[in-house]
Amino acid sequence: MKTKKFLSLLLAGALALSVAACGQQQAVTNQETSSDVSTTSEASSDLSSSAETGERPTEPSGQLVIGSVTQVINEFYDTGFSTSETNYNMYDLIHGTMDSVVYTKEGEFQYNDTVVASHEETENEDGTKTYTVTINDGLVWSDGTPLTAKDYVFAVLLENSDEMAGVDGYPCNGGYSYVGYDEWLAGTADTFAGVHLVDDMTYSLTVKAEELPYHYDIMYASLRPRPLHVIAPECDVEDTENGATITGEFTTELLQETINNPETGYRYNPKVTCGPYLFESFDEASQQATLKVNPEFAGDYRGVKPMIETLIIKTVVSDTMMNELESGSVDLLYSCSGGETINAGLDLVEEGTAADSTYMRNGYGQLQFDCSVFPTNSEKVRQAIAYCLDRNEFARQYTGGYGSVVHSFYGLAQWEYAESVDWINENLNTYDMNVDAAITLLEEDGWTLNADGTPYSGTGTRYKDVDGELKPLTITWCNSEGNPVSELLATMLPENMAAAGMELQPTTTDFATLQNAILHSADTQYNMYNLATGFATANSPWYYFSSDEAWMGNYNKNWIADQELNDAVVPMKSIPYDDHDGWLEAWQNFIKVWNEKLPNIPLYSDEYYDFYSPRVQGWENTATWGWQNAVLDAWVTE
Repeated sequence: MKTKKFLSLLLAGALALSVAACGQQQAVTNQETSSDVSTTSEASSDLSSSAETGERPTEPSGQLVIGSVTQVINEFYDTGFSTSETNYNMYDLIHGTMDSVVYTKEGEFQYNDTVVASHEETENEDGTKTYTVTINDGLVWSDGTPLTAKDYVFAVLLENSDEMAGVDGYPCNGGYSYVGYDEWLAGTADTFAGVHLVDDMTYSLTVKAEELPYHYDIMYASLRPRPLHVIAPECDVEDTENGATITGEFTTELLQETINNPETGYRYNPKVTCGPYLFESFDEASQQATLKVNPEFAGDYRGVKPMIETLIIKTVVSDTMMNELESGSVDLLYSCSGGETINAGLDLVEEGTAADSTYMRNGYGQLQFDCSVFPTNSEKVRQAIAYCLDRNEFARQYTGGYGSVVHSFYGLAQWEYAESVDWINENLNTYDMNVDAAITLLEEDGWTLNADGTPYSGTGTRYKDVDGELKPLTITWCNSEGNPVSELLATMLPENMAAAGMELQPTTTDFATLQNAILHSADTQYNMYNLATGFATANSPWYYFSSDEAWMGNYNKNWIADQELNDAVVPMKSIPYDDHDGWLEAWQNFIKVWNEKLPNIPLYSDEYYDFYSPRVQGWENTATWGWQNAVLDAWVTE
C-alpha cells in the first residue's frame, strides 16, 4: 500500500509557498472541490512519466472526460449569474484567456501579451488614474469576426448598465471603480464618463480618485470582451468627449432575448466566443457539458493552445466516482478531498490504473451563515452554533489526516497563513466544543423563554421576545444531496444544538437550488449552508465583507453588514501590493475580527489530490493554476 500522509497544522504550513497571490472573486463550491484560486502551492506527482511520456501533439485530438462532484449547471455566462465552481472554470475556458490582464502560472499579474500591444498608466491632476490599452491586430471571435476594442468597451458598458441589471438581477458592479459608473448605471447619463473608445484597437479606463490606491491596481486595466455583434447586433459603440456609449435600440428586452433566452441566449448557449474552447452542448438529464476546441483561439498569454479536442465535464457522485475512474467512464477527478476519497484514489495509483498529483487547498470548507436572516443575524447565535460542533473531530473524520482545522477566513495554501501559524495559535478563538459556553451566549442574547413565555425550563427549544412576539430558536440548514460533509454534520450537530436549546431543521436539495437561496434569488433563504470556498487570485475580502449594499449577494454572500468587520477589511484595499509587512499586519487584524464575528464556521482546509487516467499527459494543476488552465498544457494518448 502506498504511504498515505497525515498532515499536521505545522506540516501544512511548511508546504504552503510564500509567494503572494490573491484573486478576483470568491467562488462558491460544493464540499468535495475547490474553486478559482488565491496563492501558489507546490504540486507533486507520483507518476513522473505523466509529464514526460510521449511528445505533445501539434494538433488537437482526443477526448478528456472530467468528473466534478460540484453539480454542473446550465450557466455559461459569468459569476454574475452563478459562482458554482465547475461552471466558474468553464467560463474561463469559453470566454477567458483574451482578458487584457492575466494571472500567470508563476503567480504574477501581468498584461496579456497575446492580447495587449501596448499599455499606459497616467496619474491625473484630480487624483484619478487612467489606464490606456491597445490590443493586437488579428484577434478574432470564433465565427471569424475581428475582435476589436469595441468589444472590450461594449463589455464594460453592457455589464454595468441598468438594462443588464434587468436581466435576472445581474449585479452590474464590475465597473464600480470607474469615473461615471453611478450615473451610467442609474441611467442619468448618456455616456460612461470614465470609459473611452480611443480608436478601433484602443480603450481607456479612468479610475475614481477615492478608489486609489488599490492593492491590485493592474486589475483596473483588465477587461474581458463580449461580442457586440451577437449580444446587441443592431447597436454600436461610439465615443464622445464625455465618454463611451451604446447607440441603437439597446434595451433590457433586447438582452432578455440575446442573453436570457433559454434556448438561444448567450447565457445558456454562447456560440460565439474567444476562449480556448467552444460551448458545444449541455445535457440537463446527465448534468454534463461538452466543449470543443476553438480553432480560432490565438493562445493564452504564453501563446499556448489546447491539444485536447473535446472536453466533457460531467457531474459525478463521491461514492462512485473512483469506480468511474477505474472503469474509464471518467478520465480526471480534480481537487479530491476527504480521507476516504483520497485513500480510494491512492489505491488506484498503487494498482497502476491511475496517476495523481497533490497540492494544498487555496480555500476552506465552511458552514456559511446568512447574516441577514433571523436568528443568525445575531453574532452570539452564530458563536453558539460553533460551540456545538467538535470541529477537531469533524476535520479528523472528514479529511482522514489530509488536512486540519482552520479558525478564520484562510486556507493552507496562503502565504499569509504560512507566516502566521504561531500568531494564529495565540490570537484566535478556537471555539472548542462547549455546550455550556453556547448556553451562556444564548442567554446573553435573550433566549430565555419557553413557547408559553415562561422562563426557559432547560429542555426543548428556546424562545425570545422580539418586539412583543415570541420567536423560536430554529436554525434552518440547506445542504446539497450526496455530500459526505452534510452527512457528517448531520451526525454531529443536532444533539448538541438541542442540548443548548436550538432546533436544527435540515433541507437537502441540489446545488443549483442551494446557490439560488444563498444569492436570495429563490423564494426561501436559510440560516446556514455547508459548502466550500476557493479564494480568487485577486482575493478581495473588502468586497466579501463590506457593509456597502453594492456588494451584497454577488460578493458578500453572507449578507453581513457589521461595522467592525467592515472597518477591519476595507483598509486592506489600499495597501500597496509590494507592502508585505503592512499587508500581513492588516490581514491578521482582519482574520481576528472575522474570527469574532464568525460569518461562517470554518471547518477545515486540506490537501487536494487530482486522480487521472495514465492516458492523461502533462497534467500540472496547483492551488492557483486550476484545471481550466492545466488542460491547456495537457494532452491525451489512446
